Amino acid sequence: MAIFQDQLDEAFPPNTDAALVRIVSQAIILASDVMDHESFLASLIGGDIRGHIRRAAVLFSVHEGCQVGNLPFASEMTRMPLGGGHWVELRSGAYRAHICRTDNPIAFPDETPTRQDQRLSNQPDLFMRDPVVVPIRPDLTPEMYAWLTFGATGRLLTHLCWGMPEAGRNSWLARTNIINRLGSAIETVASETPTPAVVLRFRDHIEEALRKDDAESDSDHSA
Repeated sequence: MAIFQDQLDEAFPPNTDAALVRIVSQAIILASDVMDHESFLASLIGGDIRGHIRRAAVLFSVHEGCQVGNLPFASEMTRMPLGGGHWVELRSGAYRAHICRTDNPIAFPDETPTRQDQRLSNQPDLFMRDPVVVPIRPDLTPEMYAWLTFGATGRLLTHLCWGMPEAGRNSWLARTNIINRLGSAIETVASETPTPAVVLRFRDHIEEALRKDDAESDSDHSA
């Protein structure tokens, strides 16, 4: 629906595309560098969690980009309401969004109870008055929900998209392929190697998360 696409593009506009592609591209490289050079990940088990490290790098980098002002979105890193993981929640305009990996630009994230629950607010009938679409205003309508989806092969970002999923089924109310929208300008978006300071902060972030998980696990077992 055009109204949803307009609202999605207003909340996550084209002038943020270059910074977002750069940040996520560097996050993919960051994850690969950490996996290749950290001894505690140099094992078969380390290989098993490569996808988790990549996701952690993307969440970490996008959150940092928001915190330092390179991205104009509000960002909060919190524990997911279901399960033991964490996520980054982005807010812009009437939207809140979470970051998910997908197999391709039009694919949906793997279903989880948490993700399904979060998109239940995207009911078209909540935004419509038959037969006319009511202009969406944050003060009059429920909060809208979106995903920032990404995929990578090796050290290369393959896709990056904003999408507003319909509640209850795998269909898009609105979707923006960020790399396509950026067009030829993608050539000017450098995939620079992350600085040593960034690598250190990310390594510390991973080690702290692992320590917290261990501590919470021990606490659960002793309860």
